Parts: sequence; structure tokens; C-alpha cells
Amino acid sequence: MNRLKTALTILMLYITVAGLVTFSLFILEEAFQTAMFGTWPAQDARRWDLVKIGSDVMESNLTAMRWVTYGLGWVQPLALLSYHHYAKSAQSYIDSLRSKVLAHRPDLFLGEQVTLELSPKAFTELPDGSILKTFGQVGVIIRPEDNRRTFSLSGRLEVFQGFYVIDTRR
Repeated sequence: MNRLKTALTILMLYITVAGLVTFSLFILEEAFQTAMFGTWPAQDARRWDLVKIGSDVMESNLTAMRWVTYGLGWVQPLALLSYHHYAKSAQSYIDSLRSKVLAHRPDLFLGEQVTLELSPKAFTELPDGSILKTFGQVGVIIRPEDNRRTFSLSGRLEVFQGFYVIDTRR
């Protein structure tokens, strides 16, 4: 009888801890989705500042979710697997949303690390021999030997000659 009582106590402790982990992840998921739902009317209203704030909130929620998932998720392996994949999908949504904001209001990302996918339409040779390639309001400054047609690059967004650029010369 004592063994059964001990086994039930251990089982109850496990269920309690697993439940705390899973419930915390569920609340973080709900917080993420609430921020995501808030970005939809902001996009309709073309309030890119609010969409950017929403994407920042989602990123913060996702960071917390990853901490809980990878720190404690092993307690409940199904939750670990589920929330690992939820985090991957959520990151994809954030990346897409930020891309949309960047296309409409690049100024909201000044000084931040961004990733650009560009097929520049125009170019200007700069006095130091480097090249400014632009697509709309956004561009990239490259060395002459890096004369690609398309660019996928990350860096800090700056203003240069009226364009929002990532300077790859650094």
C-alpha cells in the first residue's frame, strides 16, 4: 500500500509540473496570438508603426516561449515537440510581417538589424568606387567586385543619400 501511495504521489507531482509547463506555454501562445490579431486591423489601416510594435511584442513572446520550451519542455515531451514547431511557424509569421513593414515604412527599422532580399533597379557609382544599388527607398552599398543581380543580406539599416541602406563595405 505504501508503494502505491508513493507511486501516486510521484505521478501527481509529475502531472502538476508537466501541467505548469504546458499551461505556461499555452498562455505564451495566447499572448502571441493576441498580438498577431492586433496587427491585422493595423495593416488594414496602414498603421505600420503599430504593426511594427506588434511584431516586436510577438518576438518578445516567442523568446519567452523558447526559454520555457527548451528549458523545461523536456518534462512534457509532446509539449516540447508541439511548441518547438509552433515557434518555427511563429518566427516565419514575424519574418513575413517585418518584411511587409520594411517595404512600407523602412524608417521604422533605422538602426536595427534587418535582412533584405533585393533585385535592385538602379545603381550609382560612389566617389570611393563602391556602388549604391537601389530598389525604391531601400538599397545596398557594395564593393565593385560584389556586383550581383540579387542580394540577400543582413545588417544595420542606415540612411545614405536619401535611401535606407545596408552598407556591406564594413
